[in-house]
Amino acid sequence: MEGDRDDVRFSGDLTDPWVRALLSAMPVGTEILDGPELPGVRPGGDRPGVVVLHRPNLGAAEADRLRAWRAGGNGPRVVLVAGRHVRYHHLMAWSGLVDAVLPEATARETIARHLRPDAPRRRDGGGGQVAIASGQDELARMLGEVLDSAGYATARRRDDPVSGDEPWVVWDVPVLEPGWSDRLAGAAQRRGVVALLGMADRELVAEARRCGAVACLDLPCDPDDLVFVLDRLTSRARDAGPSRSRSRPHGPQGHRPRSLPGGARTGTRRTDAGR
Repeated sequence: MEGDRDDVRFSGDLTDPWVRALLSAMPVGTEILDGPELPGVRPGGDRPGVVVLHRPNLGAAEADRLRAWRAGGNGPRVVLVAGRHVRYHHLMAWSGLVDAVLPEATARETIARHLRPDAPRRRDGGGGQVAIASGQDELARMLGEVLDSAGYATARRRDDPVSGDEPWVVWDVPVLEPGWSDRLAGAAQRRGVVALLGMADRELVAEARRCGAVACLDLPCDPDDLVFVLDRLTSRARDAGPSRSRSRPHGPQGHRPRSLPGGARTGTRRTDAGR
């Protein structure tokens, strides 16, 4: 891949609202490729710097097209966003053809980092206070080490996302326990909640966001993804100034306590109007 090319192209089914939301997280100017499948390589045609593919399934014919795109070691960086029906053995067959694989449920949180993984960390990253809430000691210790080394001041809050006065909490959400969504909604009234979700799928992530989570990541998560997300959130909060904290920007969106446990034309480019 040629690492000095910045142009990004996106291929996915834009009749799917989840895919459109993923596109909204892409850089302004991202070109939408023709149709929901990767087109064949045109002789002498230009090749982008990065291609993002959202795929609910992975097929052999498209793998051959992708192989042609990357022939000679001069192809684009390829980021695959894998849909809910993708099977492990299909991922293995594609593993040599892509540079990164992201789960679709949480991809929009981290896609920007994977477009240019060698880009320097933003200068204003780190420096904030972050609570870590998890009932798993080893996970909490690992999260603390990652964030401490990234310049954050962390405090362990066991499995309590509410206690403490830190403005942010990274919570290992116990999604198999009843009442987790109510607990998340309560925590989101007090601070920004980054929800770590085991077995994250569209429905689980959508519920966490309705309850007020400002970001959701799958477990296990890439430590660099967690730092990237926190850098983005804390930087935005600092840029917004004191008025942001007074306006209570977090909190549930249409959440109700649970009583039970529990399109763009092809060839166009994404603009700010797509956000």
